Amino acid sequence: MTLSEHLEELRTRLLRCAAAASIGAGLAFWKAEHVFRFLRAPLDEAIEKYKNTRLIQTSLAEGFMASMVIAIFAGLALAGPYILYEIWGFVTTNLYAQERRSVKYYAIPGFVLFFSGAALAYFYVLPWAFQFLIGFASDTTGLESFISIGPYVSLVAWMMFIFGVVFQLPLVMVFLMRFGVVEPATFRRHRRWAIVLAFIVGAFLTPPDVISQTALSVTLLLLYEGAILVGSRLARKREAE
Repeated sequence: MTLSEHLEELRTRLLRCAAAASIGAGLAFWKAEHVFRFLRAPLDEAIEKYKNTRLIQTSLAEGFMASMVIAIFAGLALAGPYILYEIWGFVTTNLYAQERRSVKYYAIPGFVLFFSGAALAYFYVLPWAFQFLIGFASDTTGLESFISIGPYVSLVAWMMFIFGVVFQLPLVMVFLMRFGVVEPATFRRHRRWAIVLAFIVGAFLTPPDVISQTALSVTLLLLYEGAILVGSRLARKREAE
């Protein structure tokens, strides 16, 4: 394919992804009450434990705008499988037939890994982080926690998205090692830098609490080591072939 043909295909696939996300956002906005209840769940345990905690809106339109943000992120989540299909479809047009047959096995693991990362943030990291932050304010200073709905929704959606993206790391690493772009020995040789980078990423992409930062950093390192193990086996298979 020529460059113009690649750009035209990219445009077509992006429009399809946008349409799918818009449909998903419309459905999520229609059922915004249920989606909001889902996003509020990580905070409910902290609210139950610390009675002086409230989820509020600080401006007249904040609740409505929060519903819009919820709808957008939920729409992307609902359309996720189709969007992932379109992304992989575009990637495979640049590969040879043998590579294309191998690439198709990465789509489903990528989808599963993304939602595994989002689930880790939703069920474990966020509840622990909220209890730590609210509990520290309540027990140490006696402060009441009035949490604004807008920043709260953005934080929950952002954390789930970031953990989902982070869980794509082993897939990318295995892909590079499978086709010989990067050898497993290279990843092993740069392990020390990976550790430093993992904690830098954890500090920048999570709230300022030790639980979220450590959880993301340790997760990155575990995924890094797991990818090296899988990639090493695939690299040996490639050399044998």
